[in-house]
Amino acid sequence: MEKQARKRQKLPFIGDVLIPADEADERRLQRAAKDNAITRIAKGVYVNAVDPVVQPLNTFGPVALLVRRNWQRIAGHLYPNAVVSHRSALVGGITSDNEVTLSHPTRFNRTNIIPGVTIVLLKGPSQLPGDMQLGGSGLYWSSRPRMLLENLGKSRGGKRTVGRAGVEEKLVEILNASGENALNRIRDEARGLATHLVADFDTLNGLIGALLGTYAKGRLITRAGVLVASGKPADAERLSRLGILTDTLRSTPMPDYPETASHEPGRTHFAFLESYFSNYVEGTRFSIEEAEGIALHNKIVPNRPKDSHDILGVFKLILHPHFRSSLPAPTDILEGLMERHRLMLESRPEATPGEFKEQANFAGQTKFVDPGFVRGTLLEGVKLASSVPEGIARAIFYAFLVSDIHPFNDGNGRLSRLMMNAELSRTGRCRIIIPTLYHEQYVVAQRALTRGNDPEPLIRALGHIAEWATLFSYAEVRQTVAVMKQSNAFEEDPREFRLLRPDGSVFA
Repeated sequence: MEKQARKRQKLPFIGDVLIPADEADERRLQRAAKDNAITRIAKGVYVNAVDPVVQPLNTFGPVALLVRRNWQRIAGHLYPNAVVSHRSALVGGITSDNEVTLSHPTRFNRTNIIPGVTIVLLKGPSQLPGDMQLGGSGLYWSSRPRMLLENLGKSRGGKRTVGRAGVEEKLVEILNASGENALNRIRDEARGLATHLVADFDTLNGLIGALLGTYAKGRLITRAGVLVASGKPADAERLSRLGILTDTLRSTPMPDYPETASHEPGRTHFAFLESYFSNYVEGTRFSIEEAEGIALHNKIVPNRPKDSHDILGVFKLILHPHFRSSLPAPTDILEGLMERHRLMLESRPEATPGEFKEQANFAGQTKFVDPGFVRGTLLEGVKLASSVPEGIARAIFYAFLVSDIHPFNDGNGRLSRLMMNAELSRTGRCRIIIPTLYHEQYVVAQRALTRGNDPEPLIRALGHIAEWATLFSYAEVRQTVAVMKQSNAFEEDPREFRLLRPDGSVFA
């Protein structure tokens, strides 16, 4: 028995953040910390890392890096029901001063310095209308109106708020990205929050009023002029590229693959695999067994709740009776994309779910559409969709429309594939699964159009991979996964592996 006890104590700890479940667990963790196997960072909180004896100056060691990656869970355990607020809410979490600011009604005017980050607690109400729960961390995230009001206040040393100038800059970003209605919504919601926060609503109201009065008005005759005057300028280069894609899609014969998993349980199993692959290539990586537990059995992985909800977010949209097989009308494209994005990433408030980006984003050397041009480019670009033949051709158009504009901070690749497959389901065609091994070919084909205005590689790549998912049976998920493994679908290096058909012949 004593030997077994010693063996249990030597087992490696699982997870980045270690929080004791009871007194016995606390003693076990204390012993491990004393033995320098893990590190205690706060009362009742340990991390599964140890710093080297000599740490270079002005660098974060393994402990600090682990803390910074998991600050939400740590802060939520230490200060449950606190709200990420002030400058931290505006910049997305940890500030340039390595601080996280939290508001709490009873625990305030204190700082807690832990490796990698300093937690600053200010006096403020707990959750207010509009504040979002931060996954299962125990924290909330300030709504945008609350965050703007908080940042108009003064703070000690001026470090925890951005002040009037910073709020004005943020309002300009929001106006360029989301239009006048977004500012009007902020003003309406802030009016009701101001009394709870004892905040300066008059200043925020004045800033919004001034910004909304700046658009030029008059008799305009050019499309660009009308778009600018309405607050919806468009990216002319992207519109030209979409026009090239549209012309080619109209003249290119496309394959046609009827839906193969229209009945349960195949329909659900297909949705799971589609969600798995779509998330995996974007960096949300689970084993296929873990992902099956998440999607099919709602088993959230304890130390990765947000990643787990990424799998669920895409999975649920695939099966949703409306979003699965319908696309927004051209006039509703903005609201339609924002709604899908919100539902897909609702557990990630730091990604501003349902809100267009406010800063430019990049993929390598490729810069996507500037935030101020997102709305206009989407509205103008989607008008071309109706001239593209239904089915795979139009699905390719929608996939590239979202991918090339990249309208959100995160989730653009997953959203582009959801839009692509919604068109296929709408027309009774088989949805496309892009296996991990084929993803590089897909990206290279996209790049040919983005950088060289050549749409043919993308049309060939998606037209070809559209057949692959039709080759499998989805009646029994474990069997489908086994056959897909044999086909090398889960491999990542196309220089080492070839994508196969279920019969073992080469597919790509």
